[in-house]
Amino acid sequence: MEVSTFEILYRPLTPPLGAGTEAIARRVLQGYFLTVANLDEDNDFVFRIEFGISLPMPANPSRTLDGNALLISDVAGPDNVFNTMLVNSPSGSNRFTANFTVPAGSTALVVLLPNITVPDFFTSGPEDVEIRGTVSLVLPCTFQPAIPPLGFGLLGTQPGAPARVLLNAEHRATYLPPGWPAVSGDLDFDQTGTAIALASGKALNEIESVPSCLLTVPDLEIPDLFERLPRIPTPIDPLSQMVELTSALARLDPAEENLNAMSRMLEELGIPIRLAAPADN
Repeated sequence: MEVSTFEILYRPLTPPLGAGTEAIARRVLQGYFLTVANLDEDNDFVFRIEFGISLPMPANPSRTLDGNALLISDVAGPDNVFNTMLVNSPSGSNRFTANFTVPAGSTALVVLLPNITVPDFFTSGPEDVEIRGTVSLVLPCTFQPAIPPLGFGLLGTQPGAPARVLLNAEHRATYLPPGWPAVSGDLDFDQTGTAIALASGKALNEIESVPSCLLTVPDLEIPDLFERLPRIPTPIDPLSQMVELTSALARLDPAEENLNAMSRMLEELGIPIRLAAPADN
């Protein structure tokens, strides 16, 4: 679901205005803060947060999340999980993603900041960071517990879906004294917090699971796939089974002939699963 807009900043409040105006041109460090409360008392949920940015034209490395962002997720134990490696998916696009888990009945705080973990960020770091765009939450498919006699789990809808959540989004900013950190004395670090309108217009939301754990690739050659996979030596180890099966399912177009071919392939591999299209298809 679409959540809100976002903007992260590390830059002067105003352009240079001349001597004596340094206080006006203080730097602002601004982050995006999203609170996610899992109202399900029985099920943990894994969420994927997606940031769609406005790509700079011309290209500007300080205005993309690639290498410039720090994502922090905080739930009561473990605290403050830091992630400086947002996934650019697909590579080269304007979308960056990461996963985080909210246990049953718990509330998580997810924070997107300029990457202040870079050494000497406040002394010799980037001149300006100014990145804005949109935020979405997705309930992805996850690997479910092992199913006898397979010995490994399968990719499927998370138990308890859809996820009922309370959401709150805001920007929080800290205004840095002129010349900091090179100056000392009676320093003034002002802070502000500003609520951001949610796209749904309400705090209570349901996040549906992705429509299918299967991705459509219309030109997939199922016979070639069928011929290739049975050549794997049997019995194969569970990890190899999982990789091959997941790879095949993730590329499968759920047309009847493809489902039948995949079912035959699974039978050849000794996996007692038969695929069928949803009843409403």
